[in-house]
Amino acid sequence: MSRLLCLLILLPLFTGHALAQETGTIIVANMSDNTVTLFDAATRQEIVTLPSGPAPHEVSVSPSGEWAIVTNYGDRGGPGQSLSLINVREAKVQETFDLGVYQRPHGVFFLPGDSVVAVTSEVMRTLVFVDIRTGEVVDTLSTLQRGSHMLASDRSGAHMFTTNVVDGTITEFDGLTRQRGRLLPVAAFVEGIAISPGGERAWVGSNAKKAVYVVDVESGAIETTFEDFGFPYRMAVTPNGRYALLCDPGRSEIRVIDARSLEHLKTIRIPADGAQPSAEFSGSAAPEGLVITPDSRYAYVSLQALNQVAAIDLESFEIIGRFDTGVWPDGIGYSPVTAEMK
Repeated sequence: MSRLLCLLILLPLFTGHALAQETGTIIVANMSDNTVTLFDAATRQEIVTLPSGPAPHEVSVSPSGEWAIVTNYGDRGGPGQSLSLINVREAKVQETFDLGVYQRPHGVFFLPGDSVVAVTSEVMRTLVFVDIRTGEVVDTLSTLQRGSHMLASDRSGAHMFTTNVVDGTITEFDGLTRQRGRLLPVAAFVEGIAISPGGERAWVGSNAKKAVYVVDVESGAIETTFEDFGFPYRMAVTPNGRYALLCDPGRSEIRVIDARSLEHLKTIRIPADGAQPSAEFSGSAAPEGLVITPDSRYAYVSLQALNQVAAIDLESFEIIGRFDTGVWPDGIGYSPVTAEMK
């Protein structure tokens, strides 16, 4: 066989591999720096670092990818009460919204249509709906519970849940009709939560029990429990519904679960070499923030103790790269829009 023919045969394989390279923008909230950094997903190079409010915690990206919202939770010096609206394409802070009495904003989700976000106010035990075009609070719903911290939703926004840390429950909401649904008991000190893309299951982590509970949303019953975590924290289900990723900063690892059969597939261990002594989990890289690309191909995980983000290939479940962030990276988002380099 001639060299030219070999090249013609192999070229599609190389081309296909090249097309698998991720593109877009990764948005990281740097909790201790009071900043948000945007990275080019293809090169993993920093585009710009922007100022935020005090102690930014969570990031949500609009369905179009044009906007990102960052919740400014505040620190020990006092509660935060603002949201930073990021114009992803132009790589700038578009607006900062003051939420007034709705302090300690944390979990956040962009509803379909790119104009309204739902965000928890831990202090007010409330789910707050904010119009990003005006910055106005357009609706509120009580969670009826204490410590309403995280928020997760299916892709439609019809099945949303808050975790209520103090009361060990989750509160159900329909984000489209803006109605509160059931109050479901789970376990003591629930915090981390993910909802399957179609809304069938809720994955809920209990800090006290060091376990993750899989809740059947229709019945409200617990289907199964994954135990023996160091600290079950943030978690996510791939958009294609195939895998659940469960971050465990207590043990410096990420568990991969078959989201359909509920079988444990793999544990991704993250070396803690170089971990900062001031980190929340001693001797751990502290994998905390987690986002998965819409094609279910890559995951990005903030490593708080290393001031880095790890890129994970979800075909091989291997870490394929790391890049430096600000201090204590926490929440993380992904946009298919590539921000303009500054």
